[in-house]
Amino acid sequence: MTGTTDWLARAEAFAPATTLFVDGAERGAADGAVFPTTSPRDGRVVAQVAAAGSADVDAAVVAARRAFDVGRWARTSPAHRKRVLLRFAELVRRDAEHLALAETLDVGKPIRESLSVDVPTCADVLAWYGEAIDKRDGQVKPTGPDSLATVTREPLGVVAAVVPWNYPLIITSWKIAPALAAGNSVILKPAEQSPLSALHLARLGAEAGLPDGVLQVLSGDGPGPGAALGRHDGVDKIAFTGSVEVGRAFLRYAGESNGKAVAVEAGGKSAQVVLADAADLDAVADAVCWGIFYNAGQTCHAGSRLVVDRRVHDALLDRVLTRTKDFTVGDPLDPDTVL
Repeated sequence: MTGTTDWLARAEAFAPATTLFVDGAERGAADGAVFPTTSPRDGRVVAQVAAAGSADVDAAVVAARRAFDVGRWARTSPAHRKRVLLRFAELVRRDAEHLALAETLDVGKPIRESLSVDVPTCADVLAWYGEAIDKRDGQVKPTGPDSLATVTREPLGVVAAVVPWNYPLIITSWKIAPALAAGNSVILKPAEQSPLSALHLARLGAEAGLPDGVLQVLSGDGPGPGAALGRHDGVDKIAFTGSVEVGRAFLRYAGESNGKAVAVEAGGKSAQVVLADAADLDAVADAVCWGIFYNAGQTCHAGSRLVVDRRVHDALLDRVLTRTKDFTVGDPLDPDTVL
């Protein structure tokens, strides 16, 4: 893996994409607004990023609807969509170091994780759904001899995906890959704390062969483009991951507008429960530590409470404290850093 000195030099020279990506083109916000994306690593401003407003949301929705209605993507063959998504995955792997650096500077997660987990997972998800495109069939349902009932899978239309900051690349891939595989047009709104990898992904999607308007990225805050997408009558579905409060807001936005479908994943952290008959306390301690310290604990299912039978409490606690000594705390650009 590239050493710390090299990563520090790359961070100093880093030049990310900072403009919106709408209808196949890079553009600033219609009103010229920008916002700083600040690295939690050292508090410095990494870049000034375009802040989408209502005019930009309207432009993106119009472009997405036009692309969908004329069938630029929705009515292409499954084999073609498969090739494009597989190429998309290849380009993510090609630009792995750029994307990993964007993720680490934006979020503060260790470069070792960005490079070995987040970027490869994004590529794998795109490839998985690409491979699935020509393997999902319709159905003929059993009926009487006087009728025929079929199930045909069709794209929904314009899907807006709103993602959080803790796993920008991974959760983005979970949102956009199945929607694109089905033939939808997608508008991605990354968290304002972590827009850089999403803006680069948009460029890679276009390079892979996604037609204009099929994948667009609007950077900005939640009350701005996020809420505007939620209330927009031209959006057919919202796919959201984040807080319970904002998830409820998207449900309200749907009711206030066109009754669009809303998928909310408002994850909650969970207890890890250890019973007295646990066979391998060393393995338990390892799982407990990784379950809470991985990604600095910023994980929807992080085991933030530990419930332990009194009979193994002391033995497990000793092992957990010993295990934490292996978690190196340091600069996220140091490949040895765990926290």
